[in-house]
Amino acid sequence: MLPPAALAALLLTAPGDPPPHPAVGTRLAPTDVDWEHPAWRTTFDDPAELAQWRLEGGRQISIADGRLVLESTHQGPTSVAEDDHLVAWLDRELPGDFLLEFSLRPQNRQQGLNIVFFNTRGLHGESVFDPALAPRDGLFKQYHSGDLNGYHLSDWAGDRGSANVRKNKGFKLVASGPDRIAAAPAEAWSVVRLYKRGGLIRLAVDDVIAVGFDDDGQTWGPVWNHPGWIGLRQMAHTVRCEYDHLTVWPLH
Repeated sequence: MLPPAALAALLLTAPGDPPPHPAVGTRLAPTDVDWEHPAWRTTFDDPAELAQWRLEGGRQISIADGRLVLESTHQGPTSVAEDDHLVAWLDRELPGDFLLEFSLRPQNRQQGLNIVFFNTRGLHGESVFDPALAPRDGLFKQYHSGDLNGYHLSDWAGDRGSANVRKNKGFKLVASGPDRIAAAPAEAWSVVRLYKRGGLIRLAVDDVIAVGFDDDGQTWGPVWNHPGWIGLRQMAHTVRCEYDHLTVWPLH
C-alpha cells in the first residue's frame, strides 16, 4: 500500500501516468553527497560565465542581475512562436552519479514546461557537442528520439500538473508525480534538487520529493551510469525563466 503522501500524489497525476513512487511526498535527505568538492558551481554573478553555456533554439540566453535567463521569441502581447523551444547545455561533462541543485523562477507559473536532461551523451558515447551528431535546434524529437541517450524529467509543467521522468533514446515514460512548482507564489524561487545514483532517481522541490524512479536496468534497457551532460530545456510557452545558484556535487 502506498503511504499517505504518495496516495495524495496519485490524485494529482494525469490519467495513464505511472503511479507515483512511494518516496513521493517525503523529504530528500541524501547522506552520500561530497559537499566539500562540488563538480560545478555558479551563482551567475559574472556575465563571462555565459561562455560556459550553449543555447540551441529559443530567442536568447543571458545573464542579468546575477541570474541566468532563458527566453523564447515573443510573437505578440500574449503569444509566442509555438516551435521556439530551447535547450541550454552546460559545457562540462559531469559525473554519472550526482546531486544537482538550482533555483528556478518562471515568468508565469501557470503557463509553461521546463525539463532537465541528464546523463546525456551520443548513442556511441560521444559528447553532446560532437560534430558527427545530427544538428539540433530545440525541436523535442531531436533530443528524445534522435542520437542521444540519457534521462530527462520535467521539474515543472504549469499547465499539465504532473512531473514526469522519461528515458532516452525513445521517450519512454517511466515515472510520474505531482508538479510542486506551479502552486508556489508568483515571485518565489523554487529550489530544485535532482539526485541520481545508479538507477535511483529522485526529483525534489524545496526538499520534498515530487517524482521518483528506480531503473532496474532491464524493463527499459540498461541503466545510464555514464558521465554526461546536463541541459536545461524550456518549451516555447514558458517564454521566460530565471535560474540561480546552480551546483553539481559528486557522490561518495
